Amino acid sequence: MFMDTYSHPDRVQQRLALLALGAATIAASLFIDMALFDRTFLSEADPDWQVSGAIRTVLSLIGGMAIVFAVIPDSLPEPRLFRNAGVAGWGLGIIALISYSVHIWTAYALAQAPEALRGAVAELGPIALLQEAAIAAALVFLLVAVATGDALRDLKILGVPGRLLAVGMALAVLVLLLEETSYGQHYFGWGTPAQFEGNTQQETNLHNFYTIRFEMIYYGVAFAAFILAPLLLQVLPGQLRGKLDHFIPPADFTLLAMPLVAGMYASWNIMPQQMMFFAGIMIFAILLLRWRLARSPAMLGLVIIIAAQVLYLILGSNQSSGYEVAEIRENSICFALLGYSVWFWHRNRRL
Repeated sequence: MFMDTYSHPDRVQQRLALLALGAATIAASLFIDMALFDRTFLSEADPDWQVSGAIRTVLSLIGGMAIVFAVIPDSLPEPRLFRNAGVAGWGLGIIALISYSVHIWTAYALAQAPEALRGAVAELGPIALLQEAAIAAALVFLLVAVATGDALRDLKILGVPGRLLAVGMALAVLVLLLEETSYGQHYFGWGTPAQFEGNTQQETNLHNFYTIRFEMIYYGVAFAAFILAPLLLQVLPGQLRGKLDHFIPPADFTLLAMPLVAGMYASWNIMPQQMMFFAGIMIFAILLLRWRLARSPAMLGLVIIIAAQVLYLILGSNQSSGYEVAEIRENSICFALLGYSVWFWHRNRRL
């Protein structure tokens, strides 16, 4: 039986205190880096194995653990995401398989064929095309849900019509697709307008004016939406939970989305990203234990994420351009988005 943790005020206070501790570890890491090591917060470089890196890692572990125990529900419904009959269940399974498999191939390529990895993530390379195709497919599923989702018809969340919220999500995904394709420049090959001089990619997009800052926001939002939110949904009051479960997937969606916590080399030094990795693998391990899946194929997913990240740190210096591993992480986010869109369409297609 599900226990509504919000009926216990002390538990709410505990969750808030743990979230505050997670935020405090980030603030502490920022202060220590700036005061003791003269290092800016969002600074990419080869992984730091010095004293400064050790301090950052310890703070990441503490912060990650605080986040985990702040969001893990006291009780969990049984996993059901991949038990959907028909297209949705098979589709979600295939999406998860592709997302994990890309990490396996990337670790192999870093060791054996770095140039092949560079070509795969370059514009119009197979990984880049796969990523853009996932975003485009996600947009299609969201638009179909907007047009045909009966369950959205009379739904309102905080007074906002559910269909309008779905339209907002579709527009956000459209902007993401346009940014990823540089508004079609990758395919049509026009020259970059003068207004975009100074763009890191020298292309027609906005996010590469502030690449590291954009990535921090992008990765953070993906982590919150696809990993933390499905868990936090379980601790909300029943009426609100009943409405939000049209937009927030079940807890086991985190297993599909979890590859997005891996994929760091130069960004390993950015403490909140380290914290996402540690929190992610702890959440994964706890879910496997709670659901008694430690001896199931799901356990392989946890092994892949940990092993791949370790190999990225060891072999990341083999990268030809320095951004290949980060592109793989973005690929994982795009497949989590696609999985979410398939789930959203299936969840809301009928009353």
